[in-house]
Amino acid sequence: MTLCRLNYVNKRFNDLIRDPHLYIRLNIRIRNVPNKYIHDIFCYFTPRCKYLRQLDLAASNFDVKDFVKFIDNCGRHLTYLRLSRCQLIDSHALLKISEICKNLKELALSHCRVDDEEFSYLERLNGLEYLNLLDTHIETQRLCNILQENQRMRELHLNVEFERDLINHDAVLIELAKSCPDLEVISTLEVRYLTSRGINALAGLKNLREVEICLYKYRNTDDSLFRLLSSYQNLQEVYLIGNYIVGTLNDHTLELLAQCKNLKKLCFYYVRLYTPDKYFVILEQCPKLQEFYLINCNISDRLVNQWKKRYPHVSVYTDDCSHFPTY
Repeated sequence: MTLCRLNYVNKRFNDLIRDPHLYIRLNIRIRNVPNKYIHDIFCYFTPRCKYLRQLDLAASNFDVKDFVKFIDNCGRHLTYLRLSRCQLIDSHALLKISEICKNLKELALSHCRVDDEEFSYLERLNGLEYLNLLDTHIETQRLCNILQENQRMRELHLNVEFERDLINHDAVLIELAKSCPDLEVISTLEVRYLTSRGINALAGLKNLREVEICLYKYRNTDDSLFRLLSSYQNLQEVYLIGNYIVGTLNDHTLELLAQCKNLKKLCFYYVRLYTPDKYFVILEQCPKLQEFYLINCNISDRLVNQWKKRYPHVSVYTDDCSHFPTY
């Protein structure tokens, strides 16, 4: 029996299930339903969510007017808001979030069709610790302005556009080192856009524990980024993403990764080695490694079986990319 149906038991239960202190988390991740369905859900929960702290609407289809009204009534205590893949989110919604959700710490807007100027409303927030802007149209200066106002940022997910360079990665890393030095997680860094200025700024982020790197158009003659990764003391998770054509690492780069002594999880996606059997250096030299993903990396089953026998403490995967971050 669900909590909502308990009101039919007796008056005491009816009063109990209306207690707003019971409704601090609300997950409405419902796809492919009419706007009216979400409208009815908003109406039902509005009187109950006076103290709502977490709201997840990822990929849901709703009328922005209904969302704005719900936030106006229930958003003052929100610390966590996920709107990823909500295609109808617009400037009106972001304005209301900036006005009402002053306690917001986590905000996910990945894959939302909001233009750069509309993101300016996020500059009014100052307590964000998690921000996901993957696959959005935000540009460099706007993002830097937001970072300046949210200096407790711990986790940032950047835009990835293979054909449109909306983000100057060097400038963003310089701003992060200046305004958000305690950053712990960053994705996705595109190596092709990084220069020595950006890499030097990245070196200032001493607390990094997770990084995702896109190797699209990567020149494997430059090992400066991987040399830097090997120096991080807290780095625990590394995700490297190539593609069908490029994304080849040389043995030296792999040896640098193997120097990450606290590494617990390493994921390669469409990444090639000139000599695939050299991957063993990771298994041999990373004593804390627990998970090793080699998705579409042209690795033979024979090698994988050998590694599993020799390094039983490490789980090796070659055909399941579900453990890559979905953000």
